[in-house]
Amino acid sequence: MSWRLLIIFSLFFTTGCLFSKKITIKSKSNIVLKEIDFSELKNWQADNHLEALLAFSHSCRKFAKMNQSAVIASQLGNITAGDYRDVCEIAEVLRTLSSKQTRNFFENWFRAFEISDRHGENEGLFTGYFEPLLNGSKIKTDKYRYPVYSRPQNLTATEEYLTRADIEAGALKNKKLEILYVDDKVDLFFAHIQGSMRVKLNDSREIRLSYAGRNNHPFTAIANPMVEKKLIPRNLANSASVRDWLKENPDKADEIMNINDAYTFYKVFDGEYVIGAQNVPLTAERSLAIDDEILPYGSLLWVETKLKNKTGNTQPFNRLMVSQDTGSAIRGVVRGDIFFGNGKEAEEKAFYMANRGRYYILLPISVIEKLLAK
Repeated sequence: MSWRLLIIFSLFFTTGCLFSKKITIKSKSNIVLKEIDFSELKNWQADNHLEALLAFSHSCRKFAKMNQSAVIASQLGNITAGDYRDVCEIAEVLRTLSSKQTRNFFENWFRAFEISDRHGENEGLFTGYFEPLLNGSKIKTDKYRYPVYSRPQNLTATEEYLTRADIEAGALKNKKLEILYVDDKVDLFFAHIQGSMRVKLNDSREIRLSYAGRNNHPFTAIANPMVEKKLIPRNLANSASVRDWLKENPDKADEIMNINDAYTFYKVFDGEYVIGAQNVPLTAERSLAIDDEILPYGSLLWVETKLKNKTGNTQPFNRLMVSQDTGSAIRGVVRGDIFFGNGKEAEEKAFYMANRGRYYILLPISVIEKLLAK
């Protein structure tokens, strides 16, 4: 009890700087971290820090189940799951406190660093994804004729499997891999990109499907080839315009969709939440997919980018997020994919989201000391 009170008491006060001057941490790979003040983060004080802490708690529970010496951030240094133990224990105590008290926790126990590559590039692309809702049937009919496949037994972790074109041409037909059938091949194509989906069956039941594997072919975004073929204008090269074109041109849709060789397999999932690659629940507008070969899962990242709607208007998107997922298209030092949840609003935000931005990583003070001691 005294430990809990000490933590809460400390939240009402700010600490002095741990270091006499701002520090720069350069990894052995391509990452450079430059310390900044929290006051330099756009709209930092206006965010709901408690929401971010609750999302962070999911990652903390994952860390607690891991071998505490397991390295989670080899590109930044040998940061282990155990290095987050103290801040995670405090985060669990703070779950019932206010956003302001939570903000004090982050400011007292962490330091903020701008992320860039070794050339000084600190901006990258931010996109969005969501959990789509499709219509389907357990039985193939004239209306429901597009199969959702489970993972084939002969699919390995690394070897390239059948391409999308092979599968669409029937290479997996009659192998008892069909989970169900949906009524729209374009919606299914985009569900493959999202990595999860819900399906409303024709008997009114609803099934949640989660990621079970890919065919190990690289993901290819089809928007750029469509621009080059002059199918859509460059200034409208977003998911919404791509989807509209595919639905309006069904006779040419297969050819365009097959440009992307990547294909996703699914499994039935009974859980309440979408589960990310860190194997933790995703939180709408708080969970971020990142390049997991560069940044570790469970990282607190302050994101600064913009949202765009279908009319082309933009608004700032500045908030504290947690890296809890990845994707085959998410590659680079500064590259993020924002999870928007489910429903029509989430779909619209995700489909029009394609903007430049930057992010900053919040590192626990104990982790910084460890990196500097190397």
